Amino acid sequence: MSAHVSLDARQFSDMMRAGHALLSRAVPSINALNVFPVPDGDTGTNMALSLGAGLQQMDAEPHVDVKSAARALAEGLLMGARGNSGVILSQLLRGFSRTCPARRELDAVLFANALQEGVTIAYQAVSKPVEGTILTVAREAAMAGRKRAKPGQALAEWLAGVVEAAQAALDNTPAQLPVLRQAGVVDSGGQGFVTLLAGWLSWLRGDAAETLDEAAKDDHGARVLSSTQLAQLDAHAHAPAESEFGYCTEVLIRVPGEQTEAESALRERLAQYGDSLLVVRAGNLVKVHVHTVRPGRVLEDALTYGPLVKIKVENMTEQFTAIHGTSHSIGDAGTASSSPASAAAQSPAGPRGDNESTTPVCALVAVAVGKGIEETFQSLGAHRVVSGGQTMNPSTEELVQAMRSVAAETGATEVVLLPNNKNVWMAAEQAVTVFGGSANLVKTADILQGMAAAVAFRPDRTADANRVALERAVAATVSGSVVRATRDTVYQDVAVRTGQYLAFAGGDLRAACDTRLEAVAAALRAMWFPEAELLTALYGDDVSRDELLEMERLVEQYPGLSVELRFGGQPIYDYLLSLE
Repeated sequence: MSAHVSLDARQFSDMMRAGHALLSRAVPSINALNVFPVPDGDTGTNMALSLGAGLQQMDAEPHVDVKSAARALAEGLLMGARGNSGVILSQLLRGFSRTCPARRELDAVLFANALQEGVTIAYQAVSKPVEGTILTVAREAAMAGRKRAKPGQALAEWLAGVVEAAQAALDNTPAQLPVLRQAGVVDSGGQGFVTLLAGWLSWLRGDAAETLDEAAKDDHGARVLSSTQLAQLDAHAHAPAESEFGYCTEVLIRVPGEQTEAESALRERLAQYGDSLLVVRAGNLVKVHVHTVRPGRVLEDALTYGPLVKIKVENMTEQFTAIHGTSHSIGDAGTASSSPASAAAQSPAGPRGDNESTTPVCALVAVAVGKGIEETFQSLGAHRVVSGGQTMNPSTEELVQAMRSVAAETGATEVVLLPNNKNVWMAAEQAVTVFGGSANLVKTADILQGMAAAVAFRPDRTADANRVALERAVAATVSGSVVRATRDTVYQDVAVRTGQYLAFAGGDLRAACDTRLEAVAAALRAMWFPEAELLTALYGDDVSRDELLEMERLVEQYPGLSVELRFGGQPIYDYLLSLE
């Protein structure tokens, strides 16, 4: 066993690379733990790709100490994070950059403090933390590390106890989450974190000599880095937030020196003034976003921490009133006269809007995959479509680059981002924070919600005004899907066999059927409401014309309901459905 009692910058980097190497080799087994019964398998992939981006940033320049190496790692992870699991990992490892003093090596006490700080940051980043996930595993590991850490202690001896505690917490995750217990698996993100810890421990013991370059040559690693056929874990339903009023207040503060408490202090202090609070830090800049009726108080409190670099205050009540009186979007209290797909068919190619010949106030960026779907978003007014979502999760950096490039190309000063997938939400939240202008995120959970939002978008509105209209459109959307199962499991109390067709409605699994049309019928029954007039169906590559004719006959069973069939070309999902 190695006698390391502390690590310098080079040794810290080598340990991180060893953790990444083991994580990369374990990607197939980690992906196999995902409980979603369709091509999913992205938790391990996203964690490995995210950490790989952090390592590339860390290796790009020499570092004089662990603090500078950890800071580069955190920056690379922030921009390269993919999927919710990758974003959470980026927050967990951010603790090293926050706790390691300059020109000091990393010992057991500092290591333990870094793990604990990372857990604190990660819990703050997740709006509704769920126990039985990677957060629980990391928390239990950090608690064990704080209890065991002593000055001068051998790092391998100390970390062995941390890994043991993390493994025990992982083994307990099925008892905490019914969805894991039903499927008979442990949490995939938690398994990824335990694997990373084990890779660090192997290096400390002298068992791991692989570098990042060697890991990339590994057979499993090569598949990980090139795969575009993975989807994401989508187990938790989303309830759209109600429109909020008052003043949308944003302020960018330059915090002098190393006031590490500014972020947490501002978060605690400003929580009393309103909601939708976001406080994030990058270097010596702290960005605050809050919805409040007391914007003056927010600015006064922010000023106590440093000079204000940028301020934006907008009256959301007036914006909502204006939109309510003029908007005719799909989300307007059931007044929609056509589907998103119909709107696309009737719209000229390129961004829509009354001021097409002038510079738009706001640009629209959407995440989507599938030739027909991408073309539809462009017809509906999206200035840029980022390829990804269901089969691959774009990184924070890819989203930021898309937002910045579209702003530069169009001249728009503000941007709205539609992630169109729950596993893109956290990366999208980080992208909106990093974006150097005014941006808003509308948390669309699927493609049909995104299309409904795109119909409601207007480039002559501000991002905040668009957000209000788009969220109302999303709330009015009833969506479903049909997809083939790739594993035997029990999901949301439904027994699933490999090869069955699954009917989803509103994010929930409603039935497992032997034929695709049976699944369509089951999804439609679950989606149905008496006032429904139009079913929009986006179909994939392998749906035949004969099946589409059968689909039309199926809809005839619902008097007054018409159907619009459009080619989406999306992978994985056979049908994406919307009812209005």
